[in-house]
Amino acid sequence: MLDIGVGDAPYQASDPDEPSLGFEGDDGYYWFLHPLFERLAAETGQYIDLYGCALFAGPDLTALTRMLADARRLVEAQAEAWEVQTAVVPVLHRRVGRGEFLRLLSTWERAASRAQESGRAVICFGD
Repeated sequence: MLDIGVGDAPYQASDPDEPSLGFEGDDGYYWFLHPLFERLAAETGQYIDLYGCALFAGPDLTALTRMLADARRLVEAQAEAWEVQTAVVPVLHRRVGRGEFLRLLSTWERAASRAQESGRAVICFGD
């Protein structure tokens, strides 16, 4: 499980009073965004991983916000629902819905906005 929210330090739970969201390890939502996560990691050194921690503050938070805008454009261009490959061996696919995806992205964008406003960070904590 990957939890995303507003916080102050890596490897700590996000603030329950702030917007937060989560991805399951085998869900198509995470894996559809994975190429964007890799590009973000190349830019910031912060990799959004199902089993690690990434913290986005300052310039890294700005980069995360840009990545979220790119993700929104990609999702908005999709059909109402589509299949995403989530595993290679065996090959597995999961169905994702554009409406649910946009809801997740909206929550993540609100968390990024709240982190920016409050001088905090967006924490992505996988376990």
